[in-house]
Amino acid sequence: MRIWGLVAAMVFVASGAFAGQAPVAYRLTPVVERGALSALAVEMRFVGDADGVTDLELPSSWAEGEKLWRLVDHLTVDGARLDPGGEAVRLLRHGSRAAITVRYRLAITGETDPGRDHAKGEPVVRPAWFMAHGEGLFAAPAGRQGDPATFAWGARPKGWTLVSDLDHLAGRTGKVSEIIDSVVVGGTQVTRVNAKVAGAPLRVAVIGQWPASAQAVTDMAARIMTAENALWRDRGQPFLITVTPLGEAKGGGSSSTGTGKSDAFAIESTTNVDLTRDPHFLAHEYMHTWLPNQTGGLPLEDEARDYWFSEGFTDFYATRVLLASGIWSLEDYAARYNEVLTRYDGSAARNFTADQVMAVFWTNQDAQQSPYDRGRLLALTWDRAVRTASGGRLSLDDVMRRQRDAVRAGAKGYGAALFPGTLRALAPGIDVEADLARHVTGGETVWLESGVFGPCLALARKSVPVFDRGFDGAKSGQTGIISGVDPAGPAYAAGLRDGMKRLSREGGKEGDSRVEIGYRVAGPDGVPSLIKYLPAGKTTFDLQAVSVVPGLSGEQRAACVADLAGR
Repeated sequence: MRIWGLVAAMVFVASGAFAGQAPVAYRLTPVVERGALSALAVEMRFVGDADGVTDLELPSSWAEGEKLWRLVDHLTVDGARLDPGGEAVRLLRHGSRAAITVRYRLAITGETDPGRDHAKGEPVVRPAWFMAHGEGLFAAPAGRQGDPATFAWGARPKGWTLVSDLDHLAGRTGKVSEIIDSVVVGGTQVTRVNAKVAGAPLRVAVIGQWPASAQAVTDMAARIMTAENALWRDRGQPFLITVTPLGEAKGGGSSSTGTGKSDAFAIESTTNVDLTRDPHFLAHEYMHTWLPNQTGGLPLEDEARDYWFSEGFTDFYATRVLLASGIWSLEDYAARYNEVLTRYDGSAARNFTADQVMAVFWTNQDAQQSPYDRGRLLALTWDRAVRTASGGRLSLDDVMRRQRDAVRAGAKGYGAALFPGTLRALAPGIDVEADLARHVTGGETVWLESGVFGPCLALARKSVPVFDRGFDGAKSGQTGIISGVDPAGPAYAAGLRDGMKRLSREGGKEGDSRVEIGYRVAGPDGVPSLIKYLPAGKTTFDLQAVSVVPGLSGEQRAACVADLAGR
């Protein structure tokens, strides 16, 4: 049951659209009563538009969160008349450039951890802690994303720690868009670690207890960030990592999601996840500092159409950085690409057109993953093509740095739209538009060519059975009860039945039918048992596979690492 309560965001806003006026100033104050969070006190001040009518934009739809305005409660206005009705946009009528005060509340969503199905666009507010993305928290006058803005916390409750990437605005003026593209956390059990990366502050704020300490997460993140700054030839900048709990997944499963901001990333995860065991997750999120944030960004509508660029390229570079930094070996690098290729080649959405992907993107896991894998494999292909065309002088890294520099110099256009022209300027013979038409728009399979990984990794193709879990894995993981067992599938043949309690999963590799998977379950008598089987379906598909060439000398391995790392 959803328990409604009170969240308030204290927001002072003054338009910078008119010369001489103060910047938009946001203030956020948590209110703790009798030891528990009851509200974030809310106030919003700004100068109305010159024509006497201002549209106030409330949080709307973002990152699986729909109709976020529905959480806004007790909206009141001084200095203007609030027209009745309206949802995401509320109409204010007032005198020309009037001083306006808006107050509102956001509803608390419950007193227990949000769970693995939480829509990350929605604020999470609990008696002892809170986390919210700016997109789901802050309102703003319409059309003022580029206006100057400041941020400050209000009074800090005794015993509470408050952290946000907006703290980076302390003592200076940013933009309204920075306020919206933010994350805020606070609570009584926040562990905060401070470090330096390339001379700039790195802060890690972790709520609750996790397998890896906040210090271990910080150390891993600092190593990755150092390598990524080197890739982009950039100086360090203030950065924040937040880690907040989704709770324990039922049946021993796990779930993690990350959201990259321009100067932060927010991790939401079940608390059984060791965040240092998969550095690719951290590398991916920090790479969003540049991709797509500093290379053109994403469109406001249907942004997932450009995920081949923003997410696929980010995956490609995260893998490259982990190899370059020495965190991963050649074997680790090959293993990750084998995971990607197994998932991609065996995906039910492998040949979805872009329109088909978009039609089911938020409800179909295969469709959601498709742009990531297509973009990663296309980036790998184009990187080798640029190297070949330039006689080894250039790589995709040079293309991306040039696009970053062009955007900083004022180039207009979203990242995915800017990329083909940027690459063409450095390697005219590569027809990026044709590749995109075939593989992204049309859904044609990306078959990698021999040599795309250089001389140290061999590429082969083999026929393997499709991955068939034999039951509804997603629903069973959510409920902790086995359901949807196919009587003709491998799970049923091994003894798995609907209604068994799912205790844990042991072994197996998601998407790989060649690796035995096991489920520890309990039947009606409550006695636990372990059921193992090969999750192999009755049909097959062609799988691309990578392996490290045996017998490489140390010098050859070093040369191959340098090549694959883009050096």
